Amino acid sequence: MTRHALSRRAASAVLALTTLTAGAALTGLSLSPAAAAPATGASATADPIDPDSLILSRWMGQVDNVIGDRPLNKIVMPGSHDAGSWSITDKSGVCDTASEAKLAREHPQIAAAISITQLGTIKQQLEVGSRYLDLRLCKQNGKWYAYHGGPLGGLFFDDPATGRKGEINEIAEWLRNHPEEIVTIELRTSVPADQDPSDGRDTAAEDTREAVELLGQNIGTSRMADRNKLAPTSTYNQFVQAGANVVLIDTKNSTDNAWAWPSHQVESRDSYVENKDWGGLIKEALKNPGSSSPAIDLVSRTALKRNEEVLRTDTGDPNKFFTLSGNVDSTLAIPDAAADVVTNGMNYKPDGLAYMLYLAREHNFKLLEKLEGSWRHSDIARNTNIVQLDFINMGGYRANGKLLGSGGMSAAVIANNTPTTAPGTLLAAERLADGKWSGAQALPGAYGALEFAGGERSVAAMPNGDVHFMAYGNDKHLYHNVRLANGSWQGWNRVNSDAVDNKLNGGPLALAGTPDGSVNVLAVDKDGNLLHNLRRPDGSWQDGGWGSVGDGGNGVMKAKDVAVTGLPNNSVKVLVYGKDGAMRLTERYTDGGWDPKGWQVIPGVGGAKTFAGSDLSITATQDHTLHIAAIGQDRGVWHMTQDRQSVNSGWGRPEWIPGTGMQATAVALAALPDGSAQLVAVGMDGNTWHTTRAADGRWTAFAGVSGPWKRPLAAKSVKIAGLPDGRSFTLVDAR
Repeated sequence: MTRHALSRRAASAVLALTTLTAGAALTGLSLSPAAAAPATGASATADPIDPDSLILSRWMGQVDNVIGDRPLNKIVMPGSHDAGSWSITDKSGVCDTASEAKLAREHPQIAAAISITQLGTIKQQLEVGSRYLDLRLCKQNGKWYAYHGGPLGGLFFDDPATGRKGEINEIAEWLRNHPEEIVTIELRTSVPADQDPSDGRDTAAEDTREAVELLGQNIGTSRMADRNKLAPTSTYNQFVQAGANVVLIDTKNSTDNAWAWPSHQVESRDSYVENKDWGGLIKEALKNPGSSSPAIDLVSRTALKRNEEVLRTDTGDPNKFFTLSGNVDSTLAIPDAAADVVTNGMNYKPDGLAYMLYLAREHNFKLLEKLEGSWRHSDIARNTNIVQLDFINMGGYRANGKLLGSGGMSAAVIANNTPTTAPGTLLAAERLADGKWSGAQALPGAYGALEFAGGERSVAAMPNGDVHFMAYGNDKHLYHNVRLANGSWQGWNRVNSDAVDNKLNGGPLALAGTPDGSVNVLAVDKDGNLLHNLRRPDGSWQDGGWGSVGDGGNGVMKAKDVAVTGLPNNSVKVLVYGKDGAMRLTERYTDGGWDPKGWQVIPGVGGAKTFAGSDLSITATQDHTLHIAAIGQDRGVWHMTQDRQSVNSGWGRPEWIPGTGMQATAVALAALPDGSAQLVAVGMDGNTWHTTRAADGRWTAFAGVSGPWKRPLAAKSVKIAGLPDGRSFTLVDAR
């Protein structure tokens, strides 16, 4: 018994069952009501994709409400690595012109074991969701076959001499029957060297062109995308409207046909190492086969590490297709594969699975954890196009015992078209003056990152419609950005030196705009000192930078948290929880001086001398009325007003349901020109909720704020800013 015998054979029994039964169930489900909704174009307001409800044979048409207006190179789709290799055996022959022909002739069983990367036919791969085919064809003795490495697979194009039919026929039929499924075929060929010594003819080039022409003839050039009219950046809807559901990438650039796209339209980022000496690896393994150790963990770690580096750091060319190799690295596996074949009596698939399929299955479960976990976060999923897989229709049991159907890998990839938000990502949602909300969107990142993630953050709206954002990055540096009134972004800029950022250490932060265009910034440093800075209307910062805020005596105010609001006369009101936990209020005047009366203690609820809690916010209406919201020690959301003469209204609670006050972990509010105030809170369920206090004091019912893809806007904390035209911006850090 080999070292793999128990795990391989036990898994193979499950494999046969899941490929035939669970896979059929997954691809035969009826549409859910959400999936059956009419197409509305790609939008963050569309419902999230449910992988368990996908009909994989027509998933693109099923989710066209999500992907319809999205460029084809921004749609996350599964692809088949070496799609035609399913038909390889140890007796199917050798592609004489292939790079590993010698290996296939000398060690056909080992060559087959490491060359078979798919189990089902290409039609079956399409049925389980593959929309990219890595197609490798070899011309051998005048006929075209699939191949990989060195071994030949099955006949691909028809053989007129014998009447044998090639695999292209059922592929072409499938494409005709699925006009809403856009399939990219990347063609690679291996052909005999030029047989004509004359300068006027190149038979190798003719053979390469022949493969392209035969694909066009069999599929039908009318359904093949015209590169003069469509591009990788064309939307799914544009491809469908053009009746073009096939994109043919001719990697040899062998023809001028408009329906054959050049190789530069695709860029690949591989999980492969540069080790071309397959023969040397085989010889080394055969010297002492018993010394080889299983390569699964090494292969998986290497592949996943490279994939993650690409997805996080390399956004690539936005005008091209992008294929990510989610498949395993065969060169790392060769010694283990050779040992497996030798110790099983030169049987390349002792339990029905060639070694590469066995390896791919083990790796795919690790890849699946990523696809369903951290890779589904928007900072990665937004940088994904084609995920190229080995053994795309595999099935089996997960480590937790849950059954994975034969389309489970594809479904996990497709679900990334509606990604979840990575924790800590800053999301902004705009509420229009008529009460409608835009879909929450991630703020653009710094230094080329797709999104901004970090710690403390704040937002302020300006009279000209600009919105200022300030936040600490994950590096604890403080950054500033502006969303201009026209919707464009200034870009993130650092505010401080390293020394100042070290002093601030990512502590509490607040900012407020004033009518003259200034932005006042308050921060609490690592020692609890309250600091102030000012960004002038011309974009410069006040001389001397950060200054300490006094405590009304001879010292610096110590604070645990801070909020600030601008007043119509360009002064600002600053609200803090002091070192003792009590809420206090003061004013900074337009001339830069501070209220000589110092800090006013805000009384608590029910006659208590002070108010203490865990979060606080302040805003001001045009008549100088202050609105204060805070989270009490009872986790209740409390609200009060203070008029221009500093007379307090007393604390009240907006109701969650009649008779029951709202409870929350974070709160913020912003005044609007009509005298109303918008209040947002992170409820005890961890989601963002919104209510409005009208100018006459009445509250509306709380309503949930939607995040991307109609999911609740899950958050850890929340800020809000009101604009002069009645809009408001809510800023959260995702939970």
